[in-house]
Amino acid sequence: MKIIILAAGTGSRLGPITNNTPKPLIDLGYGKTLLETQMENIIGSKVIEEIILVTGYCADQIDAKIKKYQQEGVNIRTIYNPFYEVSNNLMSLWMAKSEMTGDFLITNGDNIFEPSVFKQLIEKGSKGIHLTITNKNKYYEDDMKVILDGHLVDQVSKTLSNESANAESVGLALVSGEKYREIFKDNLEALARDKRYIGKFWLEIFNRMSHHGVPINTFEIEGKSNWLEIDFHGDLNEVIRNLFIRKMTSLSKEDADSISKDLMNLNNPKIQTEEVIKILDVLPQKHDEVNHLFTKDSLSSEEVDAVLKIVKRYSNQQI
Repeated sequence: MKIIILAAGTGSRLGPITNNTPKPLIDLGYGKTLLETQMENIIGSKVIEEIILVTGYCADQIDAKIKKYQQEGVNIRTIYNPFYEVSNNLMSLWMAKSEMTGDFLITNGDNIFEPSVFKQLIEKGSKGIHLTITNKNKYYEDDMKVILDGHLVDQVSKTLSNESANAESVGLALVSGEKYREIFKDNLEALARDKRYIGKFWLEIFNRMSHHGVPINTFEIEGKSNWLEIDFHGDLNEVIRNLFIRKMTSLSKEDADSISKDLMNLNNPKIQTEEVIKILDVLPQKHDEVNHLFTKDSLSSEEVDAVLKIVKRYSNQQI
């Protein structure tokens, strides 16, 4: 299986961080970049053998970064989109059309998925075209909203009304089977030849296919725990917080998330995000080990007991 990652954009909404750095090389605060985190999860899924990065802005920096993976034997390479400044990612996807000779995944360069998402999508996806979605209680203007017709995609766009949305596209698709690969490529080519679509998102291809009667299947994931997207500064802060919780601990992601939630539910103003991260990192076993993690206010004996009780509940350590 091949994955095509669209990473040519300038990431202007994250300026000035991206003034001289492509979005994939943003430091996520725990010693790894967005690209490295993507690679770790893609490789960790053990179902993807080839990685294609479509680059544009600061492409030389990304080329330099992936040399490490190439030297380690990872089948990864880049395709340069010279039109990145005057087009959107639909044209980046068109640049990779020649790579669509076997089944493939498509995703954005600013998305992070848990390895299980790739594995489940590939294993459960039958021959056809599949768009990954998530459900939310409320949709917003910048969401890539989806209108469904039963279990099939009818429309996908940010311009759809918030009230009409049935789901949100998380920016991951699977195209499987020779018949559907050819349909996908034909529709991609048709849009690339229409100058009205030069500045459009790659997901416009699903609108065209749906309009012409091509079934677009959906694959639903739980977005909060399986998908992270970095588009704005607020997204970056949230991603950094979540990744610290998930990565800087020997616990499973589920247990780390549970401990984090329970600690915050103590409603103790002394326990802020940075303290939660520290607690998860070391899993303290003694009272003095807990207070050592707090840079400002130490906790009372009762407050420490509450923290240790939560850690013990999930960590299976003898505290």
